[in-house]
Amino acid sequence: MLDARHITRISGRYWRAGFIGNEASLLAPAGAPRGRWHHKGQQALYLSGSPEGCQVALRVYVDPQDPPRGIFPFLIQNAAIVDLRRPDMREILETSLEEIHAFWADLHAKGQLSPTWTLSDRLRDEGLDGLLTPSRSRPDLTHLTLFRWNDGRARVTQEGSHLPFDPNYGLGVT
Repeated sequence: MLDARHITRISGRYWRAGFIGNEASLLAPAGAPRGRWHHKGQQALYLSGSPEGCQVALRVYVDPQDPPRGIFPFLIQNAAIVDLRRPDMREILETSLEEIHAFWADLHAKGQLSPTWTLSDRLRDEGLDGLLTPSRSRPDLTHLTLFRWNDGRARVTQEGSHLPFDPNYGLGVT
C-alpha cells in the first residue's frame, strides 16, 4: 500500500493533441476501449509534458487522411499521482521500465494481460488520480495519464489556443 511519501501532487501545464474543430471533446476520456493505462471500460485522459511529447506519442497513429490536428494546452491542478519516471517509485511498485513500456496491444492480441493494466488497476484502487511516465521512444519526454479528473480533487481546464501539429513529425519529411 502506498502512503503520502509515495504520492506526488502536481499542478502545471500539460498538452494533448486533438482534431481541430473537436475542441469540445478534448476532455473526454480516450475513445478506444483499451490503451496503455486503461481497459475494461475504464477512463483515461492521456497528456504529455510538452508539445513535442504529443508529436512523439501520436506519430504511430497519424494517418494521411486524418483531419488537421492541434496541440492544446491544459492546466492540471491538484492531481495526486505516482511518478514512474523515478526508479525508486518503480522499485516500490515492483515494476520496471520494460513493464511500463510493454507493447500492451501485442499482449492483448495474445490473450495476455498487460502489466500496465495490472499496475493501473492497483493505482486506481488506491484512489490515485493518475501517473507520470517517461516516453517509451523518447525517455527524456514525459507523459501524464489521468484516471479521474474534474470530479473532485484533480482539475483539468483547457488553457489557451492550440499549437500546430506536424503530421510528418519523425518521418524525415520536410
